Amino acid sequence: MNRVFAFLSVLLIAAFALSACAPQAQPTPEKIVETVVVRETQVVEVPKEVQVEKTVEVEKEQTVVRLSGWASSPSETALLESLLYRFSVENPDILVKYEPITGDYKQALLTSIAAGTEPDVYYMDIFWWQELAKNDVLQPLDDLMASSGVKKEDFIPALIDAFTYEGVVYGIPKDFNTLGLFYNKDMFDAAGLEYPTDDWTWDELTIAAEALSDPANNVFGFGVPADPGRFPVFVFQNGGNIMNADFTDTELDSEAAIGAAQFYTDLRAFQIGALPSDLGEGWQGTLFGKGQLAMVYEGGWLIPYLREQFPNTKYGVVMPPAGPGGEGNLIFTVAWGISKNSKNPEAAWRVVDFLTNEASQKTVLESGFALPSRTALKDSDYLKNNPNSAAIFNGSFNGARPFFWGAVGSDVNDQMGKAIERIFKEGQAVADSMKQAAEAVRKALADQ
Repeated sequence: MNRVFAFLSVLLIAAFALSACAPQAQPTPEKIVETVVVRETQVVEVPKEVQVEKTVEVEKEQTVVRLSGWASSPSETALLESLLYRFSVENPDILVKYEPITGDYKQALLTSIAAGTEPDVYYMDIFWWQELAKNDVLQPLDDLMASSGVKKEDFIPALIDAFTYEGVVYGIPKDFNTLGLFYNKDMFDAAGLEYPTDDWTWDELTIAAEALSDPANNVFGFGVPADPGRFPVFVFQNGGNIMNADFTDTELDSEAAIGAAQFYTDLRAFQIGALPSDLGEGWQGTLFGKGQLAMVYEGGWLIPYLREQFPNTKYGVVMPPAGPGGEGNLIFTVAWGISKNSKNPEAAWRVVDFLTNEASQKTVLESGFALPSRTALKDSDYLKNNPNSAAIFNGSFNGARPFFWGAVGSDVNDQMGKAIERIFKEGQAVADSMKQAAEAVRKALADQ
């Protein structure tokens, strides 16, 4: 709650001559650093015979809300700061102090939590946020949401559910990305192929990749990085999972996961897919821009990259092709969380609510840097006029699952990447490599 600092002076009028001869000095209001002056009228109650009504100017201290996150790019930082400026104009009683963290964000945040110096509001990555919920350091948000008329249904289900733990909401997704199938229009035109559609399957993907490949000239139909942020999509599309429902065991050695790994690595074995390193690059997005990969699975982050680095590349985006088990996708997202130790949870919530309301989310969408978490923006004019972004947005409604594997998620990612690399570079049998990965994950689970 705000504390009002004021010094009230009362002028007592009496009948004594001495009092009338000596005017009383008026006290000076205390100066508060980083405050907004709020004018208030107060009536001082004194006996009726000497009562005087007086208007007193007081200074009202702003409630300070510390907010922290990482700075992924100058443009994104500028976007956040512009939103915080709008908030300050509409909420002059709250001062938001933005404290970006450079370097290892997660470690810096955990260290501040352990020391009791964490910010009131901070970013929580979907990949590790549940550690915070399990350790009871987050403010439950359900009551705060209800106080503002905010409902879970206002947000894309896969996003808000991703930050719900044991039935309680602990984070409001600030934005998100999924994966889309990016395709080079000029390469499709040259090969005489129809462009991909949202109804494609693995069969169409394979046929097109073969027709678009020219290994002799280092051109391949599809990118197959040994990336734990790409491969799981194929497992989902084959009807499988990376972990079981409560994250107590892995399913990397299941029939579905092994089958997905076989399909994925066969693309390179048949020379219709390539690793970025096969072509001398570290990221397939660059190879797509260069025209050496005709199709890639990437998120919305590729759109501004192509605009800036490869403005002449003509491309389209559709949702990932379905596999034998149906549609599948990954959701990458970050949420705003509030510290359970915050002295001003109501003010902190007002900040989070503003940053994730429909107007602010519309600003995020139209900036082109990220996609909004509000369901209402699904039919926005921006998405109607930007089909590539719309494909990424709509991916969240079609088989998308959170990029989260439980307490040993880092080990899971590490083992998935190593398993694919062993198949690619060492020629290990697919089933053996996936079983080896599963055993390593189970050891990590047992050791935690």
